[in-house]
Amino acid sequence: MLNYIPTIGSLLGVIFPAVLSLVQFDSSWQFFVVVLVLGSAQFSIGNILEPRLMGSSLNLSGLTIMLALAIWGGIWGITGMILSVPITVVIMIICAQFPGSRPIAVLLSGKGAV
Repeated sequence: MLNYIPTIGSLLGVIFPAVLSLVQFDSSWQFFVVVLVLGSAQFSIGNILEPRLMGSSLNLSGLTIMLALAIWGGIWGITGMILSVPITVVIMIICAQFPGSRPIAVLLSGKGAV
C-alpha cells in the first residue's frame, strides 16, 4: 500500500527495517546492506515497474502517471498523490468524449488510442 506513492512509500518501506537492523545487529554494515538492498528494490518497483503496469492496465503512459503524481501532489499534497491516477483517468475519459479535446486524451494515453 505504501508503494502507491512511489517516493514516500519507498522511503517508509526502507526506514523501518533499516532502523530494526540497527537495533538488532552490533555493527553498522548490516544497516547499510539493508538500506542498499531494500532501497534499490523499492526504487525499482515503485518508480519503474508499478507505473508501467498501472499505465498498461489504465491506458496511461508511465510519464503521464509520474507527472500526475507531481502535479496533483503539488496542488493537494498527500491526498492529491493518492487521487492523482483516478483524477487523470477521469480527465482522459472526459477529454476523449469531445472532438476538440481528443488530442489531449491521446497524449495522456499510453498506446495513443482512446
